[in-house]
Amino acid sequence: MQVLHHTRSSESGSTHGRSGPDKIAKPIGHFGVHFMEMCAVMCLGGGLLIALFFGAAALLGFSDLRTGSPALSAFIVSCILGAAMVLWMRFRRMDWRPTLEMAGSSVAAGIVLIVGFWVGLVSEAALFPAVCGLACVAMVVVMLFRLDLYSSGHAAHAGHRG
Repeated sequence: MQVLHHTRSSESGSTHGRSGPDKIAKPIGHFGVHFMEMCAVMCLGGGLLIALFFGAAALLGFSDLRTGSPALSAFIVSCILGAAMVLWMRFRRMDWRPTLEMAGSSVAAGIVLIVGFWVGLVSEAALFPAVCGLACVAMVVVMLFRLDLYSSGHAAHAGHRG
């Protein structure tokens, strides 16, 4: 495993011998940072890609795609959010399996919302904006299944296999 940076001095001792609040706080902090980073990438970076996609669709004559095909639009949005996650996580040197799991969570969130729309549980007005929010919730679920990965520092990602 390649270490990207060294964060403790020789006086600080081994991190395996940590005790007290630091033993819990540090992994929780890493998890929180990972979550916020991935939400920002997905919702802000994905938002930019979504605007580009729907702008291009409007230029090609599909200006009412959101209202004309709300389910298709929600699916496209969930796929774009997943693509933004893939781009960012591969840039951060994450392995393919956790990257695809994370991207899949946004697509799964979109599918859940679309089914909810089809059966009348989700309104057309709520469908499009809810995708990013539910994708972030789904992302937490995926992250909890890989708690060891997402509660570690970024330096551990390049060597993580799974």
